Amino acid sequence: MTDSPTTSAVPFAVPDLVTEDIEAVTRVLESGWLTTGAECLGLEDDLATYLGVDHVVAMSSCTAALDTAVAYLGLPPGSRVGVPAWTFVSSALCAVHLGHQPVLLDVDPDTLNLSTTALETALPSLDAVVGVHFGGVALERSIHDRCAEAGVPLIEDAAHALGTRDHRGRVAGQGTGGACLSFYATKNLTSAEGGALVTDDAELADFARSYRLHGLSRDAWARYKPGTHGAYDLVMPGIKANLPDVLAALARSQFRRFDAMQAARRAIVNRYRQRLADVDGLRFVPSALDENSADHLAPVLLPEGIDRDRVAATLADRGISTSVHFRPLQTFAWFADHAEIGPGGLPVADALAPRALSLPLYPGLSEATVDRVADALVAALVDAPSP
Repeated sequence: MTDSPTTSAVPFAVPDLVTEDIEAVTRVLESGWLTTGAECLGLEDDLATYLGVDHVVAMSSCTAALDTAVAYLGLPPGSRVGVPAWTFVSSALCAVHLGHQPVLLDVDPDTLNLSTTALETALPSLDAVVGVHFGGVALERSIHDRCAEAGVPLIEDAAHALGTRDHRGRVAGQGTGGACLSFYATKNLTSAEGGALVTDDAELADFARSYRLHGLSRDAWARYKPGTHGAYDLVMPGIKANLPDVLAALARSQFRRFDAMQAARRAIVNRYRQRLADVDGLRFVPSALDENSADHLAPVLLPEGIDRDRVAATLADRGISTSVHFRPLQTFAWFADHAEIGPGGLPVADALAPRALSLPLYPGLSEATVDRVADALVAALVDAPSP
């Protein structure tokens, strides 16, 4: 989808859908097999080849993948799981779902990823860590190193990070408790709803394949293929989180042009950075372009003292949608009552939360529309009083 740069509304995110995507989904609808089967397996193979990893287990959501990765650890109830405060709620709820205690940790002021300093201080009391690759920018290697040195499992929330590179190559759960991808409607690759657990650990992959389907020993595709017998067993209590073929087909079709979509996102991010480089007090996250990022978001920090809600409302009046990534977890009522704040508190997350604003970003966004958004933001900053 492409836009009309001068008069049309500018959504925050639009899925990149073409005729081939519709045809791929239609073929599955006409095949008579809609749930997990050949298309899901094909998507897993496609991603494994792209990521250079042995195991991709497609799931119904990134949240389900996170739940599965935490379940595999087998931690006793009440175990303490460190989570960056700057993330979506599911990054911490995966611990809560298994009866564990989320411990909220502060973030790096430049990347808004988990702070190495905050992690180091909290590690002696943690049983596991969920690290988030915010906006598609990889966690620093120091996070991996500190967890490995302490013997504390690190699970990667890679919902923003399909295609992100770090010291290991493309992020694919190498040497960690798995990387959890999202194929939600707003993500760089979408299946409408969906996700995957990616790992180089064969035992974790086997666990995930069973856990995603109640804990059964064989899925429906294996049970119903001609010439197979129907025997299967329940090997553990699992969840219902398999990815159906009708959704996997959409992601597979999109994946054929994934590199082109990524290139379009990078061009848009570069244009934003060029157009807004000289705005006093405005800063991109991260401040310098990360060449290894998946460019999932175009987040900025507004100048100090600016009313972020007023800016967003002014942009909305001009037909431009924005979003906030993220409202820190400690500001939610449930987490305020039930989560623990890590040693040293959350000074960075607290200070930056009122300034964060994410600009529209999707492959169909034209250069002219990017310029329109940038100009509108500059004008809104002039008009916005302090909150």
